[in-house]
Amino acid sequence: MVLIDSVYIHEGGGKNILDNLCTKIYDNGLEKNFFFLFDSRYTSKLKIRNSHKINSSEINRLKFYKKNKFKFQRFICMSNVPPPVHLNKPVDIYFHNDLLLNPFRNNLTLLDKLKLFVKKHYIKYLNSKKYSWNVQTALMKKRLINSYSINEKNINIYPIFTNYKSRKLDKDPRKFLYVSNFSKHKNHLLLFKAFKIVANKINYKIHLDLTLPDEIFYNSFYNKESYSKNLEINNYGILNKSELSKLYSKSNFLIFPSLNESFGLPLIEATFNDCYIISSNKDYVFEIIKPTLTFNPLCAESIASAIFEALNSSSLIKSEVIIENKIDTFVKYLLSHV
Repeated sequence: MVLIDSVYIHEGGGKNILDNLCTKIYDNGLEKNFFFLFDSRYTSKLKIRNSHKINSSEINRLKFYKKNKFKFQRFICMSNVPPPVHLNKPVDIYFHNDLLLNPFRNNLTLLDKLKLFVKKHYIKYLNSKKYSWNVQTALMKKRLINSYSINEKNINIYPIFTNYKSRKLDKDPRKFLYVSNFSKHKNHLLLFKAFKIVANKINYKIHLDLTLPDEIFYNSFYNKESYSKNLEINNYGILNKSELSKLYSKSNFLIFPSLNESFGLPLIEATFNDCYIISSNKDYVFEIIKPTLTFNPLCAESIASAIFEALNSSSLIKSEVIIENKIDTFVKYLLSHV
């Protein structure tokens, strides 16, 4: 039996990966081969019987491993952190947090940088040369080698995402969508400045839609600062998959100014939903899609210029997903020692 340890995963991109993995296992009738260790905050529509939930802490993880480690033939840690005890059985770590590669280079508060720095060195302390690592892109593999000194032969590339089908709804030609949280590296302030630049130079209305928690949006500059009546900003809050898919289908553009991403799942989701992608000119983008337009995410004027081009061009090129979903291969890989 394989242990899937997903403690610390309950939202965001990590939850999307875990949801897809659980669904694939149950759709193929393979659940008897797996036991799931979940974070107490994790929720799923699936009725997963072979499972146990714990409050997220290394002390609770350690207690579980000491009590149960002999029950499993293989261990897969889905939330970047190796097992809290050394194991002489096959161990895989699924690494999907770009912020843990070089904490002090990220646009975060000093406290957050220190927390990430400590976590990075804790991960290095727990690691063993015998353990295998799994990432979603070749770029993440390269960064993991450089940052954690892991042997290239020990790192596999298994992108996991949902192959969305495009929904045929009427798109608003002036509707822009940004799917993200409010972390500093998501670059909301420069995005807001760019849209204000555009709104002050046009004589029609454009729309920027967001998916921020309501309280965060209410207390942010989006809600508190003034801007031209030509700009309408709407916040839809945290959406489920169905609601988000519908929002993609109504949006003509996904705008994505993020400075750092381990994968950039909204880029794929929006492309599958027939959106034009206007994104940062960062390497993580070109690993997974061919965007329609790109900009310098450190310059509000550059972002504004891309928005102007998107609104005024009559010959925009459709975006294209260039990465392959390898969830089937990943599940087969996990079962190879069972």
